[in-house]
Amino acid sequence: MDKDERLLPLPKTHDLQVSNQEVPSSYSPFYDEESFDERRSLREYFNVVFKRLPLILALTILVTTVAAFYMYRQPSQFAATTTMIIEPRKPKVQNKDAININFGNDANYLNTQLQILQNPDLMRDVVTRLELYKNPNLLNSEEKGIGMFFRSMFSSEKNAPKKESALPVLSETATTEIQPVEKAELTADEKALVDRYAGILLGGLTIQQVEKTNLVNLNITSTNAELAARVADKTAEVFIEQDALRETQGQKKNLESLTKSIEDLENTIAGQEQEYIRYVQSSGLALQDKGNEVRMGNLQTLMEQYNTAKNDRLKVEADYNTAVSANNRGEGDKMPSLTSNENYLRAVQQNNERKAKLQDQIRDIEKQIGEAEVERSELLVNYTEQNPKIIKINEKIKSLTDNKQRTEKDALQTIERDQKKLEKDFIGGSLVGLKSQLDSARIREQKLFESVERETSVASVQGQAEFQLTTLKNSITTNRNLLDNYKQLQKQQELALSGARPDNLKISTKAQTPLTPFGPKRERNILIAFLISLAAGIGFAFLLDYLDDSIKTSDDIGRHLGLPTLALIPHQTTSAKNSRLSLVKANGNGSHIGNSTALISLEDTRSAMSEAYRHLRTSLLFSSAGKPPQTILVTSSQPAEGKTTTAINTAITLAQSGADVVIIDCDLRRPRLHNHFNFTNTHGLTNYLSGEKNPDNLLKQFPGLPKLKVITSGPIPPNPAELLSSNEMKNLLTFLKTNYKHVIIDSPPAISFTDAAILATLVDGVVLVAMAGKSSIHLIRRFKQRLSNIGARIYGVVLNGIKASSVEYGYYGYNYNYYAPNEDDSTPLMEEVETAAASVHKTKG
Repeated sequence: MDKDERLLPLPKTHDLQVSNQEVPSSYSPFYDEESFDERRSLREYFNVVFKRLPLILALTILVTTVAAFYMYRQPSQFAATTTMIIEPRKPKVQNKDAININFGNDANYLNTQLQILQNPDLMRDVVTRLELYKNPNLLNSEEKGIGMFFRSMFSSEKNAPKKESALPVLSETATTEIQPVEKAELTADEKALVDRYAGILLGGLTIQQVEKTNLVNLNITSTNAELAARVADKTAEVFIEQDALRETQGQKKNLESLTKSIEDLENTIAGQEQEYIRYVQSSGLALQDKGNEVRMGNLQTLMEQYNTAKNDRLKVEADYNTAVSANNRGEGDKMPSLTSNENYLRAVQQNNERKAKLQDQIRDIEKQIGEAEVERSELLVNYTEQNPKIIKINEKIKSLTDNKQRTEKDALQTIERDQKKLEKDFIGGSLVGLKSQLDSARIREQKLFESVERETSVASVQGQAEFQLTTLKNSITTNRNLLDNYKQLQKQQELALSGARPDNLKISTKAQTPLTPFGPKRERNILIAFLISLAAGIGFAFLLDYLDDSIKTSDDIGRHLGLPTLALIPHQTTSAKNSRLSLVKANGNGSHIGNSTALISLEDTRSAMSEAYRHLRTSLLFSSAGKPPQTILVTSSQPAEGKTTTAINTAITLAQSGADVVIIDCDLRRPRLHNHFNFTNTHGLTNYLSGEKNPDNLLKQFPGLPKLKVITSGPIPPNPAELLSSNEMKNLLTFLKTNYKHVIIDSPPAISFTDAAILATLVDGVVLVAMAGKSSIHLIRRFKQRLSNIGARIYGVVLNGIKASSVEYGYYGYNYNYYAPNEDDSTPLMEEVETAAASVHKTKG
């Protein structure tokens, strides 16, 4: 058989009758995305973990193994505990009137003692007292750090203490006085060992208070059991001795400091008294009890006189400065201080009278001019300008006008000049007078200022003397009171020192050498490492999934692109390919076909991929309302996503349904269609678009399927985009749509070139092909936006490369094992029946 007979061909009436009910423009009957919910399902989360399960397991096993190896390489830890009693201090009552301070209510005391127990100086003192610094290899097994960890991993030596790391033998001395570490004569290397051992032991020291008691447990952990016990006991002993030393030394130091302060204060008082006597004798102020009041009265009188003189000077100076400024601006005549002279006022009045008389004369002339002009107007009624009377009256008017102008020019200028000279003379004299007044005021002010300065100096000297005497007297009184207080404190300190040493710190139970280790908690730590590594591996898997921008399921298509999934094409493994080739050769129906998987819908009609492409055919036929699409562009965002294979199988399945189909290779940059159909590519689409107008030579008949015609690309042109956007391409598509029911177009990748965008405007719709786990959502979204901008229609997305083990594969019903051959061969295949019938018919013939 040349085609799949299980699906009936489409009706030849060219109309798939659609009911009056409207059909969505992008309807996919098999893959409803359920509104593409943004929330992930539990199955998707499980799929993310399952997909990267080897990575998670590898990380978990590696971390857990390293943690286990590390924990079992760690030495055993021993713990020794010394129990101490830390009671509140008991106040010592010296007399019945003494204040009873209850130190037991002070919670800070106990907290302070606990902190002192963890003081590095205390641990250094313990190391020095035990002479641990004499053994350089004592605590080598307790070194920490990543370097020690890796050395321990590859070292065959055990971590048990060596023979030479035994504790030094100490001579027990019944000393009651503690010797500070600073007094020990240690070399630089020994001091370094003391610091190192103290740091290690301090890291293993824990202090724990027993609740609701005065008991405190001092715990020391170490890999050396004997060392742990010895250090715990010695730490408690040194702590008690240092506390007693602090108590007594502090009180003694305070008493010595107080005694010295009393002696210094007595000497200071004696010196102050002698100084006071000498100062009284030298100053002569002993009998002048009212001297300060007299000095202050004289000084106040002089200050009042000085202030009055200063105000007078400021007033005269202000008047003078104002008059100078006004005179410089030419406004001196407006200043009352400059124009108040009677002679000046009289002269100004005379000038004003002269100006008034002159203005009267000018008004008389103006009156005469007016009368002459009236007379001239009357004469003009009866005479012309040449009349002697008119001429005479004109001369009169001119004479009067000239007289007026001369009067205004000469007389008024003379009056103005006299006025300015008068102002200059009188104002200048006024300024000189004001300057003289200002100089006098300044001299008087200066004299009074000097008097005030002298009186102030005298008062200051005498006041300082009196102040010094008062200061000395007050200082003597204050020091005497302070001396009395110091002597009282001295007696209290002496009474306090007469008592016994503090006994609120004791050792309740000494440490016992531990026989069994308490740590490390190997199983617990390994379990924690396992859980943490497992969680980290899962988190890393989700991080990789978040960073992965590829399309993995049809849900991603609906969620991120808002497009339906037209079909899910399963991935074909190498074993499946080999099985398919064997089946094709055995059946003999593929002798004309190469080994390309692009023709699987024709080679193996019962395979899962063939059934998937038939689903794609059905989705496309029902993707448009009214009629199936005629021209379909198949493209992808990136190369090697299966667009050519999808285009070929779509054309084959449509041709198998009985429709006339033509497939065009419009990938003019890297054509591959001719390779799959075993055609030569010396003549094709580019020849037609370049000028050859005979479409019959363009179409190639595919031997395996009569209903399918192929148009190869032809030679690769230098300008693919210009050819595809030409009118010849549009005319060719119009011709093919008239003669064929379906036209399938294969194009280059959409993101790299504009060819797909150009072709999208010439077809009914576009089918996007994506590869699961490879195609970028971002690139497909960009191409979709580009197609939307140019008005192209997108039918949906074909998702390639779905693994058979994928949850997506089973969810959408691709369990195609149902169609695989089984052991029950009682029912023959239709191909076998037809082959047998043909053989019988041939034999009879």
